[in-house]
Amino acid sequence: MKLADWGDPSDIQNAAGNKLFKKVELNWSKPTLWCDDEAKPSFDTSEPFLYTLLRNHWKSNKKNNIVYVGLTKSPQTRFGNHRTAREIRDRRGETLFSYAPIIMKGRNKAGRTQKTLEELEHLLIWALPFDLVNEKKQFTLPGLGKNGGTAWHIHNKGYRFNGRMPKEIVYPWMMIEHGRDRSLK
Repeated sequence: MKLADWGDPSDIQNAAGNKLFKKVELNWSKPTLWCDDEAKPSFDTSEPFLYTLLRNHWKSNKKNNIVYVGLTKSPQTRFGNHRTAREIRDRRGETLFSYAPIIMKGRNKAGRTQKTLEELEHLLIWALPFDLVNEKKQFTLPGLGKNGGTAWHIHNKGYRFNGRMPKEIVYPWMMIEHGRDRSLK
């Protein structure tokens, strides 16, 4: 399969002349240790953000393995009743926490609705090439609900997770498989 070459996503427009892909920048923080005695991990924002939980333990052959991707609209209360996050934190070994506030680019900045946040989380879960502990959003394709999805151009900046976080995600894009070209005479 090859990517269909449509050009730069920022140049693609719909029939009305509006930009088709919404731009989002996720600036990931350097992971901090989330200790067993802490009720919530440390972060310095009250804005909605996406977050990852990473694990380091004696059996892992790579450091900072991403095991969970989540989202919160209310960071101050999210981790008090987050069963899965506590289970991951309570495992043997280190649990690290990294987060990225959601920064919308361009004219359309009214994207902090629940639907927008859910779509971004879903795309990130699908873009990571390994098994996560997430119970939801792993078994359905992004944007295939009753309301459909939005075209996204996501830039991941900041901490790089040892190269395992994609730098850019362009969704939806088109993959094509060419047939055999028999046009030569």
